[in-house]
Amino acid sequence: MNQISLKGLKIFGYTGCLPEEKQNGQYFIIDIDMFFKSIPGALTDDLNDTVNYAQVYERVETLVKESKFDLIEFLARKIGCTILDTQPLTNEVRVTVKKPDAPVDGTFDYMMTTITVKRREAVIGFGSNMGDRKEIIEEALRRISGHPDIKIKKLSSLYETEPVGYEDQDDFLNGVAVIETYLDPYDLLHFLLKTEDDLHRVRIIKNGPRTIDLDILLYEGFNEQTRELTVPHPRMYERAFVLVPLKQVGLYDGRIPDDKAVSLAGEISLN
Repeated sequence: MNQISLKGLKIFGYTGCLPEEKQNGQYFIIDIDMFFKSIPGALTDDLNDTVNYAQVYERVETLVKESKFDLIEFLARKIGCTILDTQPLTNEVRVTVKKPDAPVDGTFDYMMTTITVKRREAVIGFGSNMGDRKEIIEEALRRISGHPDIKIKKLSSLYETEPVGYEDQDDFLNGVAVIETYLDPYDLLHFLLKTEDDLHRVRIIKNGPRTIDLDILLYEGFNEQTRELTVPHPRMYERAFVLVPLKQVGLYDGRIPDDKAVSLAGEISLN
């Protein structure tokens, strides 16, 4: 992994829990480590093929000066996200924020936090078989794309599929979304569960009817099985309603099971 660092940025800001911290401000010392799969500028000697240090400094300085957050942890993460948003070559950012004048009665050099923010690709499977299925799916996707730490990169078409497991219910509309996110897998899961709840998902019958179903199918660099989350999704390669849209977005090239019908049912609009 390649790395570029900016160390010891001394910037005046107003982050702190106490009213006087937001009123009077104080200096923060910030260290930034940016990580890359490759830095083309190391071969081309072209500034356009690497990180512009001055631009990074200016954006961090503006953020620190204009923000009045409570926690330096939150400030550090916002710095990391801002760098990832504006430096497309960067895959990961580690930010340390030091607070030399923290309002603590004692002798110390500084209080500090270190936060790492990563850019990762993930795939979300979605489905609905209650109410206005298409509108509910589009609303769920609008909420996902509206999250500041999620960007939808690709959307499959909608496919109509027969229910699996519990068959005494209406057919589903299904599809997949390829996203780029700064959320870790569990934060992403919790956001998707809240979105389901907000759209009136109820869990009474296993594999039963639902207004919306949002599953993490794949998450870059994450391959784990826990009580809360298993990724890759354990049954995704057995389900045509997952594999057909995955194939459409270029993430699957294997055999499609033919035991369940899957038919094209239209396109998604998030406007």
